[in-house]
Amino acid sequence: MKEERPGEEELEELYSDFEEPEVKKEEVTLSSLEFTGDYPDCKGEAVIEIAKDDKVVGVKHARGEKFVLPMGRVWEKEDFVEGAKREAREETGLEVDLKGLKEIRKVLFHFSNAELERWHLLFEAESVGGKLEPEDEEEIAEARLFDTDWYWSRGFYILQ
Repeated sequence: MKEERPGEEELEELYSDFEEPEVKKEEVTLSSLEFTGDYPDCKGEAVIEIAKDDKVVGVKHARGEKFVLPMGRVWEKEDFVEGAKREAREETGLEVDLKGLKEIRKVLFHFSNAELERWHLLFEAESVGGKLEPEDEEEIAEARLFDTDWYWSRGFYILQ
């Protein structure tokens, strides 16, 4: 099984900067897909709940149907704080200040040919600048503000 997660030293640093978060486990079956590992090594996924004007920011991917929280892979060469801020900027156009680490979700993906455990770290953030306009227009079709009722426990979707 391939595992994508931050190292112990980085986790300790995150826990000292923020409070130690709730840890959950989830399994996702993708038996019709083959894991190819055709992207640079990453150490997990940053998910960012961005507060702006008493609302939360959601993004709709170019090939997606629903609005989700901004999220993306954190590369081996960067730390999770840098990666979360980069993903927030790329997907929303906003500069953010990370306020907390709310949850770590250990997601086990079952592909047709392999298993992958990728850790998703959910950060709470506040918009501190920029314009709500995705920088990565090829990946993100739209960024929008939603009321604070959003749905994390079943796949990061924001309920409209």
